[in-house]
Amino acid sequence: MKTRKLSVMSKMIVISFIALLSWNKVSAQFIGSTILPQTAIEERKGGLSTYTVPGPATDEYSWEVVGGTITSPAVGVTGLGTVASPYVVPFTVGQQSIQVQWPADNNNITSVAGNVSTQRKVAHATVSCPSKIQSLDISFWSTATININDADYEICSGDATLGPITVQFTGAPNFDYKYTITDLDGTTAAATVVTGATTATQTIALPANLVNTSTTVDQTYIVTITEMNDSFTGLGTILDASFTVTVHPTVETGVISSDNTLTRR
Repeated sequence: MKTRKLSVMSKMIVISFIALLSWNKVSAQFIGSTILPQTAIEERKGGLSTYTVPGPATDEYSWEVVGGTITSPAVGVTGLGTVASPYVVPFTVGQQSIQVQWPADNNNITSVAGNVSTQRKVAHATVSCPSKIQSLDISFWSTATININDADYEICSGDATLGPITVQFTGAPNFDYKYTITDLDGTTAAATVVTGATTATQTIALPANLVNTSTTVDQTYIVTITEMNDSFTGLGTILDASFTVTVHPTVETGVISSDNTLTRR
């Protein structure tokens, strides 16, 4: 019985080894290992990107992708998309471009890495000669956004505020942003410009106390984000633009009257 079990295990090991060799043969399409790296690029996370090389349509091209999913071509792709087992498009005549879907945006300020590589094979009379492996590293960043984390609240005139408010970023540091303050009297000052923020959150100070100068109506202290961008060109998205503290007035109770007041002559 023990000998039979060992025999079965040996067969399983041999089968697994053959399968592994077969897998490597299918996945590893590139010929040789000479890599020609090019300048890395940066993209946004979650994008659907097309990668193209200019070579003749009469030649064969193979592609490998790490970190994303090949959506075109839709058939014939093997692998898992990892460094150890990249997605592979086998050598195909005229396959000068592929389309890749990159993982969804995880809304933070750190990048994730990906790679797209390709190799061209040129057919001659009796042989086919491969090119060097063209390799493109890609860093992916979240969409540039800013958000005020704090909820609006209300206080009585003269009460203390709850301290500074927090704004949160996604995208690629460094971040620049602008905000305005509308004071209790309704006047809005010129925008405050903040540049070079390197962390995921920043704070905006509030006055320690807020005093409503009216005795009849509420007054509001408003912080408004007017603009932001990360390290790339173009403005980012403002998810929550404003924050408001409502300050209630100290009302006057009114004169106390009596129904038995005497009038001097």
